[in-house]
Amino acid sequence: MKMLQTAAVLSAALSLAACAVTPEQRAAREAAQRKYEQDLQVSLAAQCDKETAELMREQFDAPPRSDKEQKAFRLRYVDKVADPMFQACYKMAWQNYIARQELERLRYYDDWADFYPFRRFCYYCW
Repeated sequence: MKMLQTAAVLSAALSLAACAVTPEQRAAREAAQRKYEQDLQVSLAAQCDKETAELMREQFDAPPRSDKEQKAFRLRYVDKVADPMFQACYKMAWQNYIARQELERLRYYDDWADFYPFRRFCYYCW
């Protein structure tokens, strides 16, 4: 009996250890997530203004610059991003993206609902 309990505890510990994420894997996932978010921001900005999107990409992939170049870049970036027309367009692009994601999620669950006939049964009764 003691042997069975020990085996169960050891197998549980080994399975949990096998599923653990290493720091390298966690860092790689976080880097991939950050890259995806940056690409999304740039693609949404490109819908509004190509030059601003290029500036955003340049900011994310910041090459080494001197202080003078950095100030000039920062002024150009702030001037383009702070434009009220760009802000309004960018906000609409974000809202459109969120609405598309929600619609995709709803379509996914609506497709799966056809496989469960009793889920919709109560709607047909009333």
